[in-house]
Amino acid sequence: MSIGISTSCFYPLETEKSLRKIAENNVGTAEIFFNTSSELKGKLLDELVSIRDEYKMTISSVHTFLGFGESYLAFSEYYRRFLDTLDFYKYFFEACGRLGATICVFHGEKEPFHISGEEYIERVGMIAEEGRRSGVILTQENVVRFRSQSDVFLKKMRDGLGDLFKMTFDIKQAVRSGLSPLSLAEEFAGDIVNIHISDNTKHRDCLPPLSGDFDFGALFDIMKKAGYAGNYMIELYRRNFKDESELFDSYNELSKIFEAKKYRAK
Repeated sequence: MSIGISTSCFYPLETEKSLRKIAENNVGTAEIFFNTSSELKGKLLDELVSIRDEYKMTISSVHTFLGFGESYLAFSEYYRRFLDTLDFYKYFFEACGRLGATICVFHGEKEPFHISGEEYIERVGMIAEEGRRSGVILTQENVVRFRSQSDVFLKKMRDGLGDLFKMTFDIKQAVRSGLSPLSLAEEFAGDIVNIHISDNTKHRDCLPPLSGDFDFGALFDIMKKAGYAGNYMIELYRRNFKDESELFDSYNELSKIFEAKKYRAK
């Protein structure tokens, strides 16, 4: 369990270049945000694996690039399209296997919604079952303007999916959804297996860790109490820091706090 960085922080830099940049700055854990289908196979996937091996990194999770279109591809009224998309998710799960990642992050259906909540949950369950067969945990990220922005709906998902329900908890997305990040983390602590971290202030909702007002110690305490054994992945957008040194400095400082206070689960 450690602090890591997502390749998404450097978008639109190519994914393999982003991963190498993370590795060259002595970050040992990363999440790979895939940006296009060619990265899921062949030479580009081989390069990602090669970088991982060269720097002895841990790739703990991957993020799909389907958030832009999952409402149309997987959660529309046209069921046959969902079945075809279900097959496409297998490419992400296979890439996880190559990279050694056990977690796959997805967004789900975006407003306006076209299927019932019950049908959404059923389809997520089918994708999650496919992931489980591949040794991968599908995780629902809480995302503003998606079904998952609602803590009430997330509870319905938990009830409907049972042990298939797992979350990637995102601080900035909770803020954007008008939710208390710490309250959301406490409610779903037992279901969270991956965490996207960022900082925030009253006027800015996504900043490098330790440059805002967020209480990381409180979050670490909540998750330690729940026995959390996952990672804390810094996920920003390139516009959220002026110089790359800001990102890596925040990573180094937060890692020191994390280690010094021994927040690791027992």
